[in-house]
Amino acid sequence: MTIIKLLVAALFAFPFALSAQGPGGPGGPPPVDPLTALLDRNEDGKLSAGEIKRATKALLKLDKNDDDTISADELKPEEPKKSRRQRRKEKDGEGQQPAPPKPPKSPLLEALDTNKDGELSKEEIANAVKSLTALDKDGDGKLSQEESGLESKEDRQRKGPPGGGRGGPPQGGQGGPPQGGGPRPPRR
Repeated sequence: MTIIKLLVAALFAFPFALSAQGPGGPGGPPPVDPLTALLDRNEDGKLSAGEIKRATKALLKLDKNDDDTISADELKPEEPKKSRRQRRKEKDGEGQQPAPPKPPKSPLLEALDTNKDGELSKEEIANAVKSLTALDKDGDGKLSQEESGLESKEDRQRKGPPGGGRGGPPQGGQGGPPQGGGPRPPRR
């Protein structure tokens, strides 16, 4: 009987767990910036020697209009997908969702954007390997999390949504239902 109760509880909790983890939504973590997603292919928060070596070629994938530069618009994270219900409510002018949190400034963009204009020029893309290698303080040919300033996928998930919002632990607590042992409330 307890297995059936657990299965029923899991089935009811599953949609809520999925909705709370939407990327960049009100209950989800901020979206990952395209540079991080492109260069840190295995999402471990580090850049291997191979990931650094392929940086110049990988960056050109962000150049959607083939002008040999990566504009600020091309560096923006993708908008989170909206459900049909959300689109219908927005069309009707109700249920406006707050804007998703902006991702923190990318440490990779800081390293690559040498003229600090928020875009990557042809020269900056060509010098990507050199710029990333300059971050390698211990000279081992790869960037640790400390050197790259990146977070792993597990770190981002563990941190949860900013401010302990929907889908994350409440502020000041561990989250989850209180664990019993006390008396049951009377039935009505």
